[in-house]
Amino acid sequence: MPPVRDKPSLMTFLDVETMFHEFGHALQHMLTKQDEGLAVGIRGIEWDVVELPSQDTLISIAKHYETGETLPEEIYQKLLAARTFRAGTLSLRQLKFATVDLELHSKYVPGGSKSIYDVERRVSEKTQVLPSLEEDRFLCGFSHIFAGGYAIGYYSYKWAEVLSADAFSAFEDAGLNDDKIKNLT
Repeated sequence: MPPVRDKPSLMTFLDVETMFHEFGHALQHMLTKQDEGLAVGIRGIEWDVVELPSQDTLISIAKHYETGETLPEEIYQKLLAARTFRAGTLSLRQLKFATVDLELHSKYVPGGSKSIYDVERRVSEKTQVLPSLEEDRFLCGFSHIFAGGYAIGYYSYKWAEVLSADAFSAFEDAGLNDDKIKNLT
């Protein structure tokens, strides 16, 4: 967002989440100790593990840009509640993406009796609360499953969420305020 009058450009919550997501990937590249180009950073790592470090943002670092005051507990609780708002619908959306991806790469027969849109529509009937419009051509813009090396790997996002939750719970079990954990950061 551009600055407004005398106020600086500030990031939205989604911008911050995206930054941490991508920063997780950057750390994987920067902290590699491997010299072999084909095995550095995220190369050669299973997709679900590639997404693991980029899943969680530490809300505790949020500070007011002018006063340095930490995020008030009331706003923090609202952010936590917002994360679960429509979580079921968002999860269904991700499941649709992953299922369409798997179906098209494993069962779809090009030139067969069913089009890619028939496959997507069948999956949508199981994963959407409201039916898709007949004109919907979601697949035309779903480049993740065909471009950038994701081919049949979109499901890794959902699995990375599971791994991320498990990893974070290990820190919770150890005590997030434990001095041993604080010294790791």
